[in-house]
Amino acid sequence: MGTDLSNISNRVPRIAIDAMGGDFAPESIIDGAIEASLNLEAQLFLVGDSAAISRYLKGRDYDEQRIRIVDAKGRVGETDHPIMALKKKPDASIVVAINMIKQHKADAVVSMGPTGASMACASLTLGLFEGLERPCVGGPFVGLSPNTAILDLGSNIDCRPHQLFNFAVMGCVYARKFFGIDNPKVGILSVGAEPGKGNKLVREAFQMFKESNLNFIGNVEGMDLLSDKANVVVCDGFVGNILLKFTEAMGDSLYGFLKNRLSTKMDENELEDLATTIWQLTNQSRMSSGPFFGVRGNVVVGHGSAKYEEVAAAIFTANRCIEVDLLDSISRELNVFQS
Repeated sequence: MGTDLSNISNRVPRIAIDAMGGDFAPESIIDGAIEASLNLEAQLFLVGDSAAISRYLKGRDYDEQRIRIVDAKGRVGETDHPIMALKKKPDASIVVAINMIKQHKADAVVSMGPTGASMACASLTLGLFEGLERPCVGGPFVGLSPNTAILDLGSNIDCRPHQLFNFAVMGCVYARKFFGIDNPKVGILSVGAEPGKGNKLVREAFQMFKESNLNFIGNVEGMDLLSDKANVVVCDGFVGNILLKFTEAMGDSLYGFLKNRLSTKMDENELEDLATTIWQLTNQSRMSSGPFFGVRGNVVVGHGSAKYEEVAAAIFTANRCIEVDLLDSISRELNVFQS
């Protein structure tokens, strides 16, 4: 059971959703799409095993004109090697979804599937902006500093100074479009605020940033990530991913700790609200999702363990990328700094 895309109106944003990506697919993905469709003027395409998707949709209350099915065969899993999987599974859900952008049948893609496979597919299928060597992932980090975006959060383990600089340029565009900050403050994550602190990468990048037209405030330390001291913080993906997973695990642990420690001292509903708030503050990356920066297409990837609320949030992020024309803005900004 597929969908004839030729009769779909182009007047609203079209978002292809990898229905088979994520730990709880397709159920949580479908639930998230239905949730998003209630408050979003967009055309959503559930890409995946049409029979499985149809079975789960049966009897559900949703707008059949807003949510359509696009058939795909198979999925790319966490244990699959990204490049090999794309060669061996050309009809997998994430491949079909991203090809919809290339074929001008979708304006954005959302996936909770493996980040590596999604990025490889997006990069190879859609290409990168001129002058870029690598894409990156990033976005809001923790809820205590909602106007701080960190790039890279895990896609580039080793980086060069000019790559960090490109991350900063793209992060500034994101901060302007999503945070509404005209002149974002940029910092390099380091072990000290002084210019000479940090490893070779940080020290060399510092000089490059200092001589640029970015609103560079210097090095920032780990403690500064909770204070909105900088709106765009850059680091290599090795450091960024460790930070990301540490805060996520801390949120999970604090949730359980509070529930256990305060179970006899607080009303159950109030305790649940408190514990959930703490979890959300330390898991902003799960709640907001971020785009692949540098790819010539709006591709938003969320957490593999995302539940339906987080899937819906990722769909809203994709829609926002389309609304603010993030791709064109990044392309123009990179051209300015590279000229």
